[in-house]
Amino acid sequence: MPRLPPEPELEWSEDGGSLRAAAFDDVYFSKDGGLEEAHVVFLAGTGLPEAFKNRDRFALCELGFGTGLNVLAAWSAWKKTRLPHAQLHISTIEAFPLARADAARALAHFPEVAVEARQLLAVWPLRAYAPQRLWFPDDGVSLTIFTGEAETILRGLSGAFDAWFLDGFAPARNPRMWTPELFAQIARLSAPGARAATFTVAGDVRRGLEAAGFAVEKQPGFGKKRERLEARLLGPPASPPTKAASIYPYAARHPRRVAVLGAGIAGASAAEALARRGIETVVLEAARELGAGASGNPAGLVMPRLDRGGALSELYLTAYLHAVAAYEALGVFERCGVEQRAQEGGEAALADLLNDPPLPSDWFSALPNGAALHSRAGLVRPLKAIKRMLEGATLICESPVQRLDRDGDGWILRASDGRALLKADAVVIACGASLMQFEPASFLPITLSSGQIEWGKASAPSHAITRGSYVASFDGGILFGATFDQEPAFPGEARSRNIAALNALAPDVAATLDEASLRSRASERATTPDRAPIAGMLPDAQAWLAQYADLAYGRDLKLDAPPPAHDGVYVIGGLGARGLTLAPLLGEIIAAEMCGEPALLSQLARDAIHPARFLHRALKRR
Repeated sequence: MPRLPPEPELEWSEDGGSLRAAAFDDVYFSKDGGLEEAHVVFLAGTGLPEAFKNRDRFALCELGFGTGLNVLAAWSAWKKTRLPHAQLHISTIEAFPLARADAARALAHFPEVAVEARQLLAVWPLRAYAPQRLWFPDDGVSLTIFTGEAETILRGLSGAFDAWFLDGFAPARNPRMWTPELFAQIARLSAPGARAATFTVAGDVRRGLEAAGFAVEKQPGFGKKRERLEARLLGPPASPPTKAASIYPYAARHPRRVAVLGAGIAGASAAEALARRGIETVVLEAARELGAGASGNPAGLVMPRLDRGGALSELYLTAYLHAVAAYEALGVFERCGVEQRAQEGGEAALADLLNDPPLPSDWFSALPNGAALHSRAGLVRPLKAIKRMLEGATLICESPVQRLDRDGDGWILRASDGRALLKADAVVIACGASLMQFEPASFLPITLSSGQIEWGKASAPSHAITRGSYVASFDGGILFGATFDQEPAFPGEARSRNIAALNALAPDVAATLDEASLRSRASERATTPDRAPIAGMLPDAQAWLAQYADLAYGRDLKLDAPPPAHDGVYVIGGLGARGLTLAPLLGEIIAAEMCGEPALLSQLARDAIHPARFLHRALKRR
């Protein structure tokens, strides 16, 4: 399968008021009034906007994003009924994503939602196989767009949706969107009493919804359609989809106050995501001021890691797109472009990426020298980003936390002398190299490496260049590095190696280097044996190993009890050299899980970064 999603072949009516997908010979919305159809078929069909009232959170899933018109209709209705601080979480799936220009042309015919359309088009999702979450905080709306086949995506999701818009192309033209397996996944992902609505009354659709546990009724249709369907979930399906219970701890906390340990980029990302949800967030930093750890570097690159496949390929591509969007929204992103040259032995892999790119050409393209250009990649100054991220939180510096004590449903954070510093409903441990000092996280196999960077006067390249080491334009000169040492090196020796690496990477730039102007900074990075980050609720290691000891012997597991966990204690760590790229996504994932929101990543990708994976592997190796 190509790495890029297919573009739809579109046919416009002469007046531009109707849009048809040629491959399915079907329209995106009714000629009789697309917005009115959205209200009659989908909003009214799921009891909206009445069901929005008095709800702190509401989760909606749509099959068939198309032009985004149904989303805009729901968003507009939500604004008129929401409580202060209430949030609407919309997930939507599209196999053939429209370009922004085509969506804008279609939506221009609906002035009633022009305000919402303008905001959506400003951050229109990129055509890529990576989930993209867009936040509209003033309205309490999050929109997550998944690209791909609906059944495949639903099979990998977790969550509980209150309402479903079933708006794929007609069953006769697009049968893959209306299978019994898909309806079973819809039921699995539904909250009790969830409602579903669709424009079709096809017999296979009625029977499929009923088999999945829905009570289905025909209602008067819209426009030329005589009838439509409304459905309500009554109970579990007769033949539920097979999905093994997770042995990793995933439990919502719905906290009112969260303590974040560490004010680096990981802690700040978590704090921003929590504050966005209206949660009181207190960030405790052991140092006297911001920037004591790796996040104190003057700048760092944000660029993607692009893998052919595997559980982590989704994570890294999603993290890159999320980071660029997050830093641009904060006004702290300096787009410079990054030229990625193949490292020794990696020429074939890079050529494969260029021949079958995972991103559109305005994001990723080939250069004449065989390198790849990430034209939307760039530079971030961590301290500037952290300060913006912490604006909605309370920051307390010079507050080292020694241990965490359980206290009822919450946690007490204690100083080294035993004093109680704070009580919180949940805790996020995001203090980099120091996180293993806390007993709940002590089992994590984190190792530390030292990295040094340099910056000073030189003729800067037109864009950043990387091949193991990197060089980028910075403050009228350059920034380059970085070393990777298991033990801290002498600064002068590390500088010599960085200069040698610069000579090998960009000799023309190195020839202009004013070594007398150079400044250096070394910091520790926390990494894991599999080089993947860690994010999630911490398991109770001893109890977890005991409960799932049968894994070591290949026996069937007893899954009637939840995975043992330090309920309410989460971790973000092991980000290595990709902290700036990974942190915004990991902060969003942690906050969403605390609040019991629908998933952003697939369960496969989510499990690949969960802290319990190390316990799981330890048992499997026995």
